[in-house]
Amino acid sequence: QAEEDGKGAMDFGPLLEGIEPYLADSDLALCNLETPVAAPGGPFKGYPMFSVPPSVIPALKDVGYDGCTTASNHSMDAGVPGVKRTLDALDAAGLVSTGSYRSEAEAAKPLIVEVGTARVAVIAGTFSLNGVAEDAPWRVDDIAKASLLSRAKAARAAGADIVMAALHDGAEYSSEPTASQITLNRSLADSGEFDFIYSHHSHSVLPIEKHQGTWIVYGLGNSVAKHATRTVLNQEGLTVKMQFVRTGKSWSPGKLAWAPHIMKQDPLRWCALPAADGEPCTTKRQDSASLKRTTDTVNSMNARTDGAKMWSLPQP
Repeated sequence: QAEEDGKGAMDFGPLLEGIEPYLADSDLALCNLETPVAAPGGPFKGYPMFSVPPSVIPALKDVGYDGCTTASNHSMDAGVPGVKRTLDALDAAGLVSTGSYRSEAEAAKPLIVEVGTARVAVIAGTFSLNGVAEDAPWRVDDIAKASLLSRAKAARAAGADIVMAALHDGAEYSSEPTASQITLNRSLADSGEFDFIYSHHSHSVLPIEKHQGTWIVYGLGNSVAKHATRTVLNQEGLTVKMQFVRTGKSWSPGKLAWAPHIMKQDPLRWCALPAADGEPCTTKRQDSASLKRTTDTVNSMNARTDGAKMWSLPQP
Protein backbone atom coordinates (compact mmCIF):
# COMPACT_ATOMS: atom_id res chain seq x y z
CA GLN A 1 0.00 0.00 0.00
CA ALA A 2 2.84 2.39 0.84
CA GLU A 3 4.43 1.70 -2.53
CA GLU A 4 1.15 2.38 -4.33
CA ASP A 5 0.56 5.59 -2.35
CA GLY A 6 4.11 6.74 -3.08
CA LYS A 7 3.86 5.85 -6.78
CA GLY A 8 6.81 3.54 -6.45
CA ALA A 9 8.40 5.06 -3.36
CA MET A 10 7.44 3.78 0.10
CA ASP A 11 5.06 6.42 1.50
CA PHE A 12 3.40 5.29 4.72
CA GLY A 13 1.89 8.71 5.42
CA PRO A 14 -1.58 8.14 3.91
CA LEU A 15 -1.92 4.80 5.68
CA LEU A 16 -1.18 6.37 9.08
CA GLU A 17 -2.66 9.86 8.79
CA GLY A 18 -6.00 9.03 10.40
CA ILE A 19 -4.36 8.75 13.81
CA GLU A 20 -2.77 12.20 13.63
CA PRO A 21 -5.49 14.17 15.51
CA TYR A 22 -5.38 11.65 18.38
CA LEU A 23 -1.63 12.02 18.73
CA ALA A 24 -1.94 15.81 18.53
CA ASP A 25 -4.26 15.59 21.55
CA SER A 26 -1.47 14.00 23.63
CA ASP A 27 1.69 15.24 25.35
CA LEU A 28 3.64 12.00 24.84
CA ALA A 29 2.66 9.58 22.07
CA LEU A 30 4.23 6.11 21.97
CA CYS A 31 3.92 3.20 19.57
CA ASN A 32 5.24 -0.34 19.59
CA LEU A 33 7.35 -0.93 16.48
CA GLU A 34 7.13 -4.70 16.34
CA THR A 35 9.34 -5.38 13.34
CA PRO A 36 12.99 -4.48 12.63
CA VAL A 37 13.74 -2.35 9.58
CA ALA A 38 15.82 -3.34 6.59
CA ALA A 39 18.38 -1.23 4.76
CA PRO A 40 16.71 1.43 2.55
CA GLY A 41 16.92 -0.75 -0.55
CA GLY A 42 15.79 -3.93 1.17
CA PRO A 43 15.40 -6.81 0.84
CA PHE A 44 12.07 -6.53 2.65
CA LYS A 45 10.64 -9.68 4.21
CA GLY A 46 7.32 -10.68 5.72
CA TYR A 47 6.27 -13.54 7.97
CA PRO A 48 7.88 -15.33 9.74
CA MET A 49 11.13 -13.29 9.88
CA PHE A 50 10.34 -9.64 9.26
CA SER A 51 12.51 -6.91 7.79
CA VAL A 52 10.47 -3.85 6.79
CA PRO A 53 10.97 -0.57 4.89
CA PRO A 54 12.71 2.03 7.11
CA SER A 55 10.53 4.79 5.63
CA VAL A 56 7.81 3.76 8.08
CA ILE A 57 9.83 5.42 10.85
CA PRO A 58 9.84 9.04 9.58
CA ALA A 59 6.15 8.54 8.75
CA LEU A 60 5.51 7.71 12.43
CA LYS A 61 7.28 10.91 13.38
CA ASP A 62 5.29 12.93 10.83
CA VAL A 63 1.92 11.84 12.24
CA GLY A 64 2.94 12.81 15.76
CA TYR A 65 4.61 9.92 17.53
CA ASP A 66 7.34 10.87 20.01
CA GLY A 67 8.83 7.40 20.36
CA CYS A 68 8.40 3.65 20.13
CA THR A 69 9.12 0.59 22.21
CA THR A 70 11.09 -2.04 20.28
CA ALA A 71 10.85 -5.18 22.43
CA SER A 72 8.77 -7.83 20.67
CA ASN A 73 8.90 -11.46 19.63
CA HIS A 74 10.25 -10.19 16.29
CA SER A 75 13.02 -7.95 17.69
CA MET A 76 15.76 -10.38 16.60
CA ASP A 77 14.25 -11.38 13.24
CA ALA A 78 17.03 -9.57 11.36
CA GLY A 79 19.69 -10.30 13.95
CA VAL A 80 21.86 -7.73 15.65
CA PRO A 81 22.21 -5.68 12.42
CA GLY A 82 18.41 -5.34 12.35
CA VAL A 83 18.32 -4.15 15.96
CA LYS A 84 21.00 -1.56 15.29
CA ARG A 85 19.44 -0.37 11.99
CA THR A 86 16.08 0.11 13.69
CA LEU A 87 17.52 2.10 16.59
CA ASP A 88 19.66 4.20 14.25
CA ALA A 89 16.61 4.99 12.12
CA LEU A 90 14.56 5.95 15.19
CA ASP A 91 17.36 8.21 16.39
CA ALA A 92 17.64 9.82 12.95
CA ALA A 93 13.90 10.60 12.97
CA GLY A 94 14.08 12.13 16.45
CA LEU A 95 12.06 9.35 18.10
CA VAL A 96 12.96 8.02 21.55
CA SER A 97 12.99 4.26 22.05
CA THR A 98 13.52 1.49 24.57
CA GLY A 99 13.28 -2.30 24.65
CA SER A 100 16.26 -3.28 22.45
CA TYR A 101 19.79 -1.93 22.52
CA ARG A 102 23.07 -1.45 20.68
CA SER A 103 25.24 -1.77 23.78
CA GLU A 104 25.18 -2.95 27.38
CA ALA A 105 25.64 0.64 28.57
CA GLU A 106 22.61 1.70 26.54
CA ALA A 107 20.56 -1.16 28.02
CA ALA A 108 21.45 -0.12 31.56
CA LYS A 109 20.12 3.42 31.16
CA PRO A 110 16.34 3.78 31.66
CA LEU A 111 14.35 5.76 29.13
CA ILE A 112 13.11 8.89 30.89
CA VAL A 113 11.29 11.53 28.83
CA GLU A 114 10.63 15.03 30.07
CA VAL A 115 6.97 15.83 29.39
CA GLY A 116 6.12 19.29 30.67
CA THR A 117 7.07 19.24 34.33
CA ALA A 118 6.95 15.44 34.57
CA ARG A 119 9.73 12.93 33.96
CA VAL A 120 8.17 9.81 32.43
CA ALA A 121 9.93 6.44 32.32
CA VAL A 122 8.95 3.59 30.01
CA ILE A 123 9.92 0.03 30.94
CA ALA A 124 9.48 -2.37 28.00
CA GLY A 125 9.83 -6.13 27.51
CA THR A 126 8.73 -9.14 25.49
CA PHE A 127 7.64 -12.64 26.48
CA SER A 128 9.54 -14.31 23.62
CA LEU A 129 11.96 -13.92 20.72
CA ASN A 130 10.36 -16.72 18.69
CA GLY A 131 13.26 -19.04 19.46
CA VAL A 132 15.96 -16.71 18.10
CA ALA A 133 18.93 -16.56 20.44
CA GLU A 134 20.23 -13.20 21.62
CA ASP A 135 23.95 -12.61 21.26
CA ALA A 136 23.87 -10.96 24.71
CA PRO A 137 21.33 -11.13 27.57
CA TRP A 138 20.86 -7.34 27.50
CA ARG A 139 20.04 -7.08 23.77
CA VAL A 140 16.24 -7.22 24.21
CA ASP A 141 14.31 -6.66 27.44
CA ASP A 142 12.16 -9.47 28.82
CA ILE A 143 9.05 -9.44 31.01
CA ALA A 144 10.34 -11.44 33.96
CA LYS A 145 8.77 -9.84 37.03
CA ALA A 146 12.08 -9.37 38.83
CA SER A 147 13.59 -7.66 35.78
CA LEU A 148 10.63 -5.32 35.35
CA LEU A 149 10.62 -4.34 39.02
CA SER A 150 14.38 -3.83 39.09
CA ARG A 151 14.24 -1.56 36.06
CA ALA A 152 11.27 0.38 37.47
CA LYS A 153 13.18 1.00 40.69
CA ALA A 154 16.22 2.11 38.70
CA ALA A 155 14.05 4.58 36.79
CA ARG A 156 12.67 5.98 40.06
CA ALA A 157 16.20 6.33 41.40
CA ALA A 158 17.15 8.18 38.20
CA GLY A 159 14.42 10.73 38.85
CA ALA A 160 11.31 9.40 37.10
CA ASP A 161 8.03 10.84 38.41
CA ILE A 162 5.84 8.45 36.40
CA VAL A 163 6.77 4.86 35.45
CA MET A 164 4.89 2.95 32.77
CA ALA A 165 5.23 -0.68 31.69
CA ALA A 166 4.89 -1.60 28.00
CA LEU A 167 4.65 -5.40 27.74
CA HIS A 168 4.67 -7.56 24.63
CA ASP A 169 2.58 -10.46 25.88
CA GLY A 170 -0.66 -12.39 25.47
CA ALA A 171 -2.34 -14.97 23.25
CA GLU A 172 -2.82 -14.03 19.60
CA TYR A 173 -6.34 -13.51 18.19
CA SER A 174 -8.01 -13.82 21.57
CA SER A 175 -10.45 -11.51 23.34
CA GLU A 176 -9.32 -12.46 26.85
CA PRO A 177 -6.00 -12.03 28.66
CA THR A 178 -4.16 -15.18 29.62
CA ALA A 179 -3.97 -16.29 33.24
CA SER A 180 -0.24 -15.50 33.27
CA GLN A 181 -0.92 -12.01 31.90
CA ILE A 182 -3.42 -11.29 34.65
CA THR A 183 -1.07 -12.60 37.34
CA LEU A 184 1.92 -10.60 36.10
CA ASN A 185 0.06 -7.36 35.44
CA ARG A 186 -1.78 -7.38 38.76
CA SER A 187 1.41 -8.17 40.66
CA LEU A 188 3.16 -5.25 38.94
CA ALA A 189 0.25 -3.01 39.94
CA ASP A 190 0.39 -4.33 43.51
CA SER A 191 4.11 -3.55 43.71
CA GLY A 192 3.47 0.19 43.64
CA GLU A 193 6.37 0.65 41.20
CA PHE A 194 4.21 1.24 38.11
CA ASP A 195 1.70 4.00 37.45
CA PHE A 196 0.30 2.52 34.23
CA ILE A 197 0.63 -0.86 32.51
CA TYR A 198 -0.23 -1.67 28.91
CA SER A 199 0.38 -4.54 26.52
CA HIS A 200 0.49 -5.46 22.86
CA HIS A 201 1.19 -8.66 20.87
CA SER A 202 -2.22 -10.36 20.76
CA HIS A 203 -3.18 -8.57 17.51
CA SER A 204 -6.64 -8.30 19.02
CA VAL A 205 -8.30 -5.99 21.52
CA LEU A 206 -8.23 -7.17 25.14
CA PRO A 207 -9.95 -5.78 28.25
CA ILE A 208 -8.98 -2.77 30.33
CA GLU A 209 -8.97 -3.15 34.11
CA LYS A 210 -8.37 -0.89 37.10
CA HIS A 211 -6.57 -2.94 39.74
CA GLN A 212 -5.83 -1.43 43.14
CA GLY A 213 -5.96 2.04 41.60
CA THR A 214 -3.66 1.22 38.64
CA TRP A 215 -4.99 1.04 35.08
CA ILE A 216 -4.03 -2.08 33.11
CA VAL A 217 -4.61 -2.30 29.35
CA TYR A 218 -4.24 -6.00 28.52
CA GLY A 219 -4.07 -5.64 24.74
CA LEU A 220 -4.13 -2.73 22.28
CA GLY A 221 -4.82 -4.90 19.24
CA ASN A 222 -3.37 -3.54 15.98
CA SER A 223 -2.75 -0.01 14.86
CA VAL A 224 -1.70 -0.91 11.32
CA ALA A 225 -0.92 -4.48 10.29
CA LYS A 226 -2.03 -7.13 7.85
CA HIS A 227 -2.03 -10.86 8.57
CA ALA A 228 -2.21 -14.08 6.62
CA THR A 229 -4.59 -15.34 9.32
CA ARG A 230 -7.99 -13.98 8.29
CA THR A 231 -9.99 -12.76 11.29
CA VAL A 232 -11.65 -9.44 11.96
CA LEU A 233 -10.02 -9.41 15.40
CA ASN A 234 -6.60 -8.63 13.92
CA GLN A 235 -7.98 -5.65 12.04
CA GLU A 236 -9.22 -3.97 15.23
CA GLY A 237 -7.31 -1.89 17.77
CA LEU A 238 -7.25 0.69 20.53
CA THR A 239 -5.37 3.91 21.03
CA VAL A 240 -5.34 4.75 24.74
CA LYS A 241 -4.83 8.11 26.43
CA MET A 242 -3.68 7.92 30.03
CA GLN A 243 -3.70 11.18 31.98
CA PHE A 244 -1.62 11.92 35.07
CA VAL A 245 -2.36 14.56 37.70
CA ARG A 246 0.16 16.57 39.69
CA THR A 247 -0.48 17.36 43.34
CA GLY A 248 2.36 19.31 44.87
CA LYS A 249 5.50 17.48 43.77
CA SER A 250 3.91 14.08 43.21
CA TRP A 251 2.05 12.61 40.23
CA SER A 252 -0.81 10.12 40.25
CA PRO A 253 -2.92 8.40 37.56
CA GLY A 254 -5.97 10.31 36.42
CA LYS A 255 -8.51 9.60 33.67
CA LEU A 256 -8.18 6.92 31.01
CA ALA A 257 -9.83 7.17 27.60
CA TRP A 258 -9.70 4.77 24.66
CA ALA A 259 -10.29 5.24 20.95
CA PRO A 260 -11.43 2.24 18.87
CA HIS A 261 -10.25 1.82 15.29
CA ILE A 262 -10.03 -0.68 12.45
CA MET A 263 -7.88 -1.25 9.39
CA LYS A 264 -9.74 0.00 6.35
CA GLN A 265 -9.20 -2.16 3.27
CA ASP A 266 -8.58 -1.11 -0.33
CA PRO A 267 -6.88 1.21 0.24
CA LEU A 268 -5.38 0.18 3.56
CA ARG A 269 -5.85 2.95 6.12
CA TRP A 270 -5.95 3.48 9.89
CA CYS A 271 -9.62 4.33 10.46
CA ALA A 272 -11.35 5.56 13.63
CA LEU A 273 -14.64 4.05 14.79
CA PRO A 274 -17.19 5.41 14.31
CA ALA A 275 -15.91 6.99 11.11
CA ALA A 276 -15.78 10.75 11.59
CA ASP A 277 -16.86 11.77 8.09
CA GLY A 278 -19.87 9.47 7.95
CA GLU A 279 -18.24 7.15 5.42
CA PRO A 280 -17.76 3.69 6.96
CA CYS A 281 -14.29 2.25 7.40
CA THR A 282 -15.51 -1.09 6.07
CA THR A 283 -19.30 -1.36 5.78
CA LYS A 284 -21.83 0.17 8.16
CA ARG A 285 -22.72 -3.29 9.45
CA GLN A 286 -19.10 -4.37 9.93
CA ASP A 287 -18.16 -1.06 11.56
CA SER A 288 -21.07 -1.36 13.96
CA ALA A 289 -20.17 -4.96 14.82
CA SER A 290 -16.51 -4.06 15.41
CA LEU A 291 -17.40 -1.08 17.58
CA LYS A 292 -19.73 -3.22 19.70
CA ARG A 293 -17.22 -6.06 19.98
CA THR A 294 -14.41 -3.69 20.96
CA THR A 295 -16.59 -1.86 23.48
CA ASP A 296 -17.81 -5.10 25.05
CA THR A 297 -14.27 -6.49 25.24
CA VAL A 298 -12.77 -3.31 26.73
CA ASN A 299 -15.45 -3.18 29.43
CA SER A 300 -15.57 -6.92 30.23
CA MET A 301 -13.39 -6.38 33.34
CA ASN A 302 -15.37 -3.39 34.62
CA ALA A 303 -13.43 -0.61 32.88
CA ARG A 304 -16.55 1.49 32.28
CA THR A 305 -17.71 1.08 35.87
CA ASP A 306 -14.28 2.22 37.07
CA GLY A 307 -14.33 5.34 34.90
CA ALA A 308 -12.73 4.48 31.55
CA LYS A 309 -14.44 6.29 28.69
CA MET A 310 -14.36 6.29 24.93
CA TRP A 311 -12.01 9.00 23.67
CA SER A 312 -13.79 11.92 22.01
CA LEU A 313 -11.62 14.41 20.16
CA PRO A 314 -12.19 18.10 20.84
CA GLN A 315 -14.36 19.73 18.20
CA PRO A 316 -12.64 22.19 15.82
